[in-house]
Amino acid sequence: MITGIVMAAGLSRRMGVNKLLLCIDDIPMIKRTLNTIEKSKLQRLIVIYSDESVLEVIKDYVQEHNKRTNSPMEIKLVYNEHPARGQSESVKLGMYESEKDSRGYIFFVADQPFLNHEVINEILDTFTKNPGHIVVPTYNNNRGMPIIFPGKYRLDLLSVSGDKGGRSIIDENQRETIFLPIADPKVGEDMDTIEDYEKVCKIDSERRM
Repeated sequence: MITGIVMAAGLSRRMGVNKLLLCIDDIPMIKRTLNTIEKSKLQRLIVIYSDESVLEVIKDYVQEHNKRTNSPMEIKLVYNEHPARGQSESVKLGMYESEKDSRGYIFFVADQPFLNHEVINEILDTFTKNPGHIVVPTYNNNRGMPIIFPGKYRLDLLSVSGDKGGRSIIDENQRETIFLPIADPKVGEDMDTIEDYEKVCKIDSERRM
């Protein structure tokens, strides 16, 4: 089985407010992310959080999820005590809390408003066909998220540091990395500033018209 890890413990320094609580079409960003992942083929998910307000939204989502008997996805919540250490802290917590028999680990950031389950499934299917490879989606030739690592990189992922996550592992293993072009570049966009958020809200509103 493949384990999903949502890194939702960031400090949103550039935004000034916790971006995972900002609503798009009346849905908080973190809930929007979880709704998208639930529609995919993924069946095991770990959510790393640090903000109690984010936790409350996640708990509400999990309660709703548990009522949907047709959803096979297992969800585990993990508190990150040291979010200031950067993304690597969430990576390592996800690895500590995941099953050692996982065939792969797919890492999500929680601020990609246009991520969809079709792209997640495309990444998962590519990995299934190439189980020994890292799979990195690209948007307009730029690397993006979510990224999946084979189980053989577990120890490497436990050794990452700073805010680069697993980027160094990708750089050191490019011969074993598949860069998967995604047709719609909007899928790869994230939100770092209030201007980004306002742009996302405008695009989302236009798409629903």
